Amino acid sequence: MRENPKSFVAGLKLLFKKTSFVLLLIVVVASAIMIVMNFYTIKTLSAARAYINGESQYSKGQKDASAHLINYIFLGNKDDYTAFEWEISVPKGDHDARMALTSGDNYQLAEEGFLRGKNHPEDVDNLIWLFRNFKDLPSFKSIIQIWQEGDVLVNRLHQTGLQAHAEMMKGEMPAVRKKSLILSITGISAELTVKEKAFSDALGAICRSINLYIFLANIFITLVILGSSLSYAGIMISKLANSQKKVIEQNESLQVINAGLDKFVFNVTHDLRAPLVALIGLIDLIDEESDIEQIKAYILMMKESLEKQDHFVNEMMLFIQSKHTGFVKKECYLASIINDVIAQNHYRNGSKQIQIYKEVALNRIDSDALKLQVILSNLVSNAMKYCDPKKDEQWVKVKTYQQETTAIIEVEDNGLGIRQRDQERIFDKFYMSGNNKKSTGLGLYLVKDAITQMAGKIEVQSEPGIYSKFIISIPC
Repeated sequence: MRENPKSFVAGLKLLFKKTSFVLLLIVVVASAIMIVMNFYTIKTLSAARAYINGESQYSKGQKDASAHLINYIFLGNKDDYTAFEWEISVPKGDHDARMALTSGDNYQLAEEGFLRGKNHPEDVDNLIWLFRNFKDLPSFKSIIQIWQEGDVLVNRLHQTGLQAHAEMMKGEMPAVRKKSLILSITGISAELTVKEKAFSDALGAICRSINLYIFLANIFITLVILGSSLSYAGIMISKLANSQKKVIEQNESLQVINAGLDKFVFNVTHDLRAPLVALIGLIDLIDEESDIEQIKAYILMMKESLEKQDHFVNEMMLFIQSKHTGFVKKECYLASIINDVIAQNHYRNGSKQIQIYKEVALNRIDSDALKLQVILSNLVSNAMKYCDPKKDEQWVKVKTYQQETTAIIEVEDNGLGIRQRDQERIFDKFYMSGNNKKSTGLGLYLVKDAITQMAGKIEVQSEPGIYSKFIISIPC
């Protein structure tokens, strides 16, 4: 029996309609899944971002509380103890929120705790949502454990403060006891810093994992959509794939740029804020001080703080200017540049006791005068800054000479010297060795950057307590 041609055509049309419907359904469902998935991804990452921001408030609260408590023990100012109680309430608020969410779904107590922890009110719902839905995951459990360990340390800090207050109320505290308490507070603060960093690192690792999984899931769903849509418009699919690839590449590039900007802004604002905090503290001390000599000492400390900030701002301006001007080659005279640098540093504290020796065998070269000024100014000022006051004679030597087609500039001093482990990193941006509070971490970075732009190189030789020598080689 022969098959009816009309029935065959009708079957093909029905099959085509069913296939088209299935393909369309796949596209719609896949799109819906992607929307829902990206919605919860944004929600999750926003909540993670809120936790990281909360950690910064937690960290700031405990550090400020430690500072006020040390001031209270050292100076006996009741306002410092009041400030300590206020600042310590920030991490304790986060502790109360964690306890409320761990012991049960008491969202009101959790919300009150997060608000006391200085979290943004609009972030509180996301903070609670993330904790409630992710608290049983192993990776999130490890974060909660770090948080719990940090809270134990905060409680120790609070108890130390209460104990110190009780002892101060009884009368004058012995100096030995003050030292013991301050060492205990410093130790607790150091342990908390480690926990806070571990918390941020663990949360950052989770965020990166989520980004990876979502990226892979997006690729898979996109391929499904593209494959399903291929029957309709091959050309459109090709364009869509190319557009998506560009968006992904741009997004990754922007993330790298944004991460670099975040780090740069953080370091800059941190270094700008530190002198201001010091000034505020000194002004508070001056308000309560009646001894003229002590007030003069505080004013001198304020001057040093302002000079440090001015030095940092100048270095930032030089950094930005150096980045934008590039290498401008013209005739310049090393003797004149060296004299200007010495004159600029002549009135630095203690610099009049430092002998400066010049040995200018090479004077005129074709190079960038601004960058040479930056290089010599930073090296000479560092040599003066890190002089060794214990030595009978303190000196700085600046020497220039030529080796074939290379200009050599040496800056040597008999100051404190540089430890071997620091010599490899002193040219890194914002690197400060040990407990160095004199540096902004930009000076030697600017030196290295300027020399690199001039196609030169720099070498450091140093022995701690004996000398430091910087040897600069520039094509001339």
